[in-house]
Amino acid sequence: MVLILLLFSISFQAYSQIQFKLPNDILHYRIDVNDGTIWKERISQNWIEVGKIVCDGIVTSDLPPNAVINSFLIDRTYILTIPGTGQVYQLNQIKNQFKRLDKTFYRGFNFGAIQFARNDTLYSLGGNGFWHANNIETYFSFKSKEWELKNIPSELGPRFIKSDFGGFDAKRDVLSIIEFPALYHEGDISRPYRYFEKSFKSNQWDYKGDINIDLLVKLGLTNFESIFLNGKYIFTKGPFVVIADPVQNEIYQLNYVLSNLNFYYELSERNNWLYIYVPDKNENNVFPAIKIDSISIEKLKSLSTYKGPFYIKPYPTDLIGYGAAALLILTAGGIYAYRKRKPRKANESSIEPLDGLPAGASEFLHACLKHPQGHAFSSQHFTEMMGYGSYAYETQRQVRAKLIKGINSYFWAHYRLDDVIIRQTANDDKRFSVYLIAESHYDTLKKLLNV
Repeated sequence: MVLILLLFSISFQAYSQIQFKLPNDILHYRIDVNDGTIWKERISQNWIEVGKIVCDGIVTSDLPPNAVINSFLIDRTYILTIPGTGQVYQLNQIKNQFKRLDKTFYRGFNFGAIQFARNDTLYSLGGNGFWHANNIETYFSFKSKEWELKNIPSELGPRFIKSDFGGFDAKRDVLSIIEFPALYHEGDISRPYRYFEKSFKSNQWDYKGDINIDLLVKLGLTNFESIFLNGKYIFTKGPFVVIADPVQNEIYQLNYVLSNLNFYYELSERNNWLYIYVPDKNENNVFPAIKIDSISIEKLKSLSTYKGPFYIKPYPTDLIGYGAAALLILTAGGIYAYRKRKPRKANESSIEPLDGLPAGASEFLHACLKHPQGHAFSSQHFTEMMGYGSYAYETQRQVRAKLIKGINSYFWAHYRLDDVIIRQTANDDKRFSVYLIAESHYDTLKKLLNV
């Protein structure tokens, strides 16, 4: 019985305190929600009480122990979030109040999300949970007290987003994201990692190219997780620190080993200086002394050597489109010539294309119309039916969109059938899109194509 009570006491104590950093601060703060005290960490081996606050709506059982807590300054108050839970708290030092704001019920899908404040709005992008990473873009509504969807996930953007692979570049007002493989392939560095940017002004994803994996591996990196600070990626899982500058599209490697610059210690950036939080742990002290190392970003770069480009730019879109179109024309011409020379069997049927329909469109539409009316096709299934399944991922999206646009344009110009192929959000998962043959044109298309 004594052991059970002791364990309960330890568990309750773990849930009753939260530890965090305030924006632009190097040391930590701690709040004890049981007695309403707030403490500040000192370089020496202890903490100092700095005041008392009123805790409003705080449920200690909702506070996970040892949670990573993010903090933001919004509208002259501090906002604290606990990734993976959806929980949002407000620390108002003027009113001496610590208050829970959110009404979150669903949780567990956004561990490791990229969270940041912009124009007094709190955003959360991606994250992972239940063995799956996502690319969902949300913001916290201070009116509804819920996380709301900002944008419907786009096929033109990264499929997976995590804080280990990017962040928000406030100076450029741009999201900087490395798309990593699915979680079950995350340790496989031979798979492609693609680089994307998204400007808040355009609100459109821009694929910049594939990460220069060969160079990163050559530099000794065994994992591409990184720390995103001041618009740059800092890779620490190798013999020497590697710095990637996406703006200049450059990779640098540090010439020296800085023992404290590694993934074991907390890194933060302030006014173009990098600060390293190093606890001097020893067996005799419960609260270790703290050492703060610092170095300017420019100094760090001056101690490094340029190694090559960060990402490999793709071929121009027009070149891909022309090449794909030429390939389709050559393939269609070869098939036509072959069929013309080949004797036709008595029971062999042929697909006669409509005059002017894009190459390969007739066979593709025939395959679609063999499915029942209203059938929803996934992007992958649609692409494979077009014959583009073996193409590179980015090329697939280009040629798929081009063929769909060609088909819709043809039937509108010749038969005044608008949007015979439509795209809509999947019913079972709002993050993805599906394609359909428009039900209003389904029977007409079957007659035109003799299906």
